[in-house]
Parts: sequence; structure tokens; C-alpha cells
Amino acid sequence: MAHSTDKNPTPKSDERNIVDSAILSGGDLEDQLALIWEKNKKFIIYSVVGIFAIFAIYHLSRFISEQGRLAVQEDYASAEDSASKLAFAQNESGKPLSGFAYKELAAEAYEEGDYTKAAEYFENASKSAKGAIKESAQMGQAMALIQAGQPDQAKSILKELVSNENAGNLAEARYRLAALAVESGDFEYARTLIADLQTNFSQETFYWIQKAMTLQRKLPAEGESVSE
Repeated sequence: MAHSTDKNPTPKSDERNIVDSAILSGGDLEDQLALIWEKNKKFIIYSVVGIFAIFAIYHLSRFISEQGRLAVQEDYASAEDSASKLAFAQNESGKPLSGFAYKELAAEAYEEGDYTKAAEYFENASKSAKGAIKESAQMGQAMALIQAGQPDQAKSILKELVSNENAGNLAEARYRLAALAVESGDFEYARTLIADLQTNFSQETFYWIQKAMTLQRKLPAEGESVSE
């Protein structure tokens, strides 16, 4: 019995798909891209132009901002006398360099014994400055208010500093507030502040801890009252 042989077997379905895909992938890619370009060229052009425009505006704004910052720094450097520093500080109110200018004016007023003006300038400095400069200005304001005979206002500022565990002048604020508490007869609060100061010993706080120990000797024994 003879066996028939099929010399032209039908290709499997997956083989046909491979051949069809190869034919399709071998099409004219350039013609396809040209067709896409013709249909979307306006959108593509506008998109590219838009990207470059945004890029240019961003760098232009940075350039203008930098030029403005340099101009302000030059104005600050050229303000040599008190009047020009005050004018600069007022014009740049709320900005960091204004805080520096007000702080310098406050220090000058403090040295001259004009504690009321010094307190005002220190307050303006604290409103414009940030971080350590702000904290330094607040301490300056508190000290000026104490010298001006306004300890209650100084206390509120020092309490704000004491409430900030990250304040750079926290140790000094605790000592100054404890000293005011002793003067007003609030010995328990003074003891609390001194204890807080002593539990945070470091090289930076050593000076204020020593002063607090001297202050502590002025305190009456717990439970005792001091006769006036």
C-alpha cells in the first residue's frame, strides 16, 4: 500500500503570523513617519516651542532674581551711616537683609543707652530675620526691655525662646528668665528653669550653668519665704 506524501505542507498558523509580521515590519517607515508629521506637525511645533519658551522664562526669572538680590546687597553695603541703614531697612522690611540692618541699628542704640529705640529696632529685626539671627534679635529685644524697665514684656519674649528646644540661645534664655523670676520672687519657677538648664550640660551651656549656680545661691531653701 502506497503512502501519499505532501510535498507542500500547509504552514502552521503561528508560522503564517510570523511571516505576516515580518512583511508588515518591513514597510516603509519613512512614509509612516512623514504621514504622522503631516497630520500632527502643528501640534509638534507648538509643543517644542512651548518647551523652549518655558525653559527660557525659567532661566530669565532666575537671572532677574539674582540681579535683584545683588542690587539689594550693594544697597546694603553702601548704607554706611545710621540714616541710610534705617532707610534701607524700612524699604526692605520683611526681608533678611532688612533684619541685619535693623539689628545693627539696635546694637548702636543699645550702646548709646537708648534702650527703648533699641528694643524697637530689635523687634523689627526679629520680624524680618529667621533662624539664629531672629533668635539673637529676640534676645536683644528682651535685654533692651529689661534695661528700659519693662521686665514683663521681656519675660514674654524670653518665654517664647525657652519654649523652643532648638533655639541656639536656649541656655541664655533660661538663665535670663530665671534671673527675672528671682527678682520678682517667683522662686519655684526660677528653680525649674535652673534645673532645666543644668540637665542640658554641654560646652556651649557651661557658662550659663555657672551663672545659674551663682543665682541658685540667692534662692531661699524650699518651703521658706523671704521677708521683705
